[in-house]
Amino acid sequence: MERARKETGVSARGEKALVSTVLLAVTVPVFFAAGALPSTHVPASWLATRWDTLIPLVPEAVWPYLSWYLAPWLLLAAPQRDFRRVVGAIALAFATCMLVYVLIPASLERPLVAGVTRSERVLLLLYQYDPPWNIFPSFHAALCALLWKPAFGGALARRIMPVWMSAICVACVLTKQHHLLDVVAGALLGFVALAAATAVFNRLDRGEGETPAESTSWGPTPVGKAS
Repeated sequence: MERARKETGVSARGEKALVSTVLLAVTVPVFFAAGALPSTHVPASWLATRWDTLIPLVPEAVWPYLSWYLAPWLLLAAPQRDFRRVVGAIALAFATCMLVYVLIPASLERPLVAGVTRSERVLLLLYQYDPPWNIFPSFHAALCALLWKPAFGGALARRIMPVWMSAICVACVLTKQHHLLDVVAGALLGFVALAAATAVFNRLDRGEGETPAESTSWGPTPVGKAS
């Protein structure tokens, strides 16, 4: 029995490693390809609200912004079912973002940065490698919504993740990487994608004779024994 458990655990880790590798190999080139497809990227005045003009550039916000690239790897600690559910939601949110980026090739105008402090130099490096398009909806914010209430860790993770994900969303605006509407639309997309993925998994559970999750919450969804 113990050996079977161990083999199952190894299989689950292998699946997570494979899925994560494939996602990374696909999403990075597709993201840049989606930005390269439109012949022009027009600054989207309809996305810029009066609140955006009042928000200052805060170069130090580049650090929480960059921490976003580490956050998805925490999903490796999630139970196998929840890993699949959240990864499915990530794929749906990513595909939706890419489609909108091609159909609505919006861009934004970035401010001048002196490059004096370390934060300013890192922000300039970010500007250099991350072009000012593929902005609406914000995939940063979509992923933050998916990880808001984590499917991994215990009480500490449930306290930390909302604060961390909120900081990243705020950093998207303070670094002038996104408009406010980009972030709002991205977060809504993330919530909808996770609800859709959870509904699909619940339907699959019913088909297999299992008790579906009682809600579409962001955290781990317990599955009852087969009836």
